[in-house]
Amino acid sequence: MKAANKNRIQNLTTLAMLAALAVVIGLFKFPIFPNVSFLEFDFADLPVLISTLLFGPVSGLGVLFIVSVIQAFLLGGNGVIGLIMHFIASGAVVLLFGLICRKKKSVSRLSLSAVLGTLAITALMIPLNYIFIPILFHVPTQMVTDFLPYIIAFNLIKAGVNTALACIMWVPVNKLYTGLSNKK
Repeated sequence: MKAANKNRIQNLTTLAMLAALAVVIGLFKFPIFPNVSFLEFDFADLPVLISTLLFGPVSGLGVLFIVSVIQAFLLGGNGVIGLIMHFIASGAVVLLFGLICRKKKSVSRLSLSAVLGTLAITALMIPLNYIFIPILFHVPTQMVTDFLPYIIAFNLIKAGVNTALACIMWVPVNKLYTGLSNKK
């Protein structure tokens, strides 16, 4: 087998494993605010961000799309609306990570992408909640307004933790992947 094909197969296998890991990790959810237990924290975006750092934003978006579809339709993730919300919000983080860190993955670039990604997902989830939650759960928009402080805090915490962990894990994961890639 030619080296280019072997590399391509290895990259696709790695992306598939990261997508599968994201799906499995996403099964373990927990509320962080007892009075709004429907806002459930998980670490599913972490493997998606790692795939973005390893292979770029297009691959990261591909992994995110696969994970979003599986979560939305097979794991009770609120169908099309859940898919749209998850893909738009997490997609912004993937794009920021991928574009900011495309050329160089320095501490400052990783940190910048984590901060901007956290702010982007938090900002995007405000209008997405106002648009989709009343449709999905047949509730008035006032309910979204009532829960808005929790929605903002939840997204800041969830995105902040996931992006910070992606930054911390980047160096060992990259060393591992590079080491495995060089053993041909």
